[in-house]
Amino acid sequence: MDHSYSQGNSKSLRLAFIGMRGLPADLPKAGGGERETEAKATRLAQRGHQVLVYCRWHYNRHPSSPYKGVQLLSLPSIPTKNLDTVSHTLLATIHTCITDSADIISYHGMGNALFVPLIKLARKRCVVYMDGVDWERPKWGWIARRALKLAAKIALRWADAVYVDNYSSQALFQKSFGKSLQVITLGADFWNDPGVDLLEQYGLQPNRYLLFVGLLKPDKGVHILIKAYEKLNTDIPLVIVGDSPDGGIYVEQLKSTNDKRIHFLGYVYGKAAQQLFANALIYIQPSLMEGNSPSLMSAMACQRCVVVSDIDQNLETIGEAGLSFRSNNPESLRNVLFQLLSNPEMIKALGIKAKQRIETTYTWEAIVDQLEKLYLELS
Repeated sequence: MDHSYSQGNSKSLRLAFIGMRGLPADLPKAGGGERETEAKATRLAQRGHQVLVYCRWHYNRHPSSPYKGVQLLSLPSIPTKNLDTVSHTLLATIHTCITDSADIISYHGMGNALFVPLIKLARKRCVVYMDGVDWERPKWGWIARRALKLAAKIALRWADAVYVDNYSSQALFQKSFGKSLQVITLGADFWNDPGVDLLEQYGLQPNRYLLFVGLLKPDKGVHILIKAYEKLNTDIPLVIVGDSPDGGIYVEQLKSTNDKRIHFLGYVYGKAAQQLFANALIYIQPSLMEGNSPSLMSAMACQRCVVVSDIDQNLETIGEAGLSFRSNNPESLRNVLFQLLSNPEMIKALGIKAKQRIETTYTWEAIVDQLEKLYLELS
């Protein structure tokens, strides 16, 4: 990959990332936000920039810093569903302003834009990355939805730059606010063959299980997947990797299934997670709402056949390199899975197409080129 933009620049930026749980991205409770932050932050540090990532006490209380060239700083939060992120972001924002730890602050998530005015008062630059139209997520009550809409308005008015990770979200913001946001997608890492030795601990065989990886939240649609699979006549197990940091009734309902073919593995990271991705027969993304999904792209990079709900963001990611089903329709998903399980050659061909799409469209180095260019233009 030619990093001509980076190579032609000798300026070192001071960047702070705020909004995610923290790094490393292989600790319990980590999700896609932590994974994409690690991919961006470590690559920017490798390019000579000073990068600081704020962590939360309940995620990584005493981080080993620097981590892959990235400085880590842990601050407390109020660890409840509605206050965890906002309380931590407020403290991190105040800290970076008072200590002058960065010139450009990069917020992850719409709600964090509530604090953009503080950054502007401190005469610093800020960028807001919105990974979806957050107020549409089923988990939020009406107060949180109103706060998220307010945050979006603040970002669009006061932030130096706002970007989204897919063109579908770009169109939604254009429709809602009359502004066209920049699109900087996410990417996927390519792993050398991670092997199969760790599958045995889960009772799994290579290419003999269906897979979902993600947080167990209503907008991920795992309940749709379970309903579809329960009606599928197959001896190939369904593996669900992930959990919810908040626990709650939704997770209990998912795990109350009587189908013994369904395996809930909880959080899995590191080489075990790589092996689960690399050896799945089919990867399934049943989301009701989504951005540019790191888990989906990881499966595609592993040359796995992917099946996704037909929301615009998922269809944009897979292009012609996967199959879709009608969102929120278990029967439609069951039919697609039945079709694939009856046609091994189709599974193989779609896996090849999936990897090719990642190689041509979603490589991290090209994406970090765009992000670095954005930050340099603001400096």
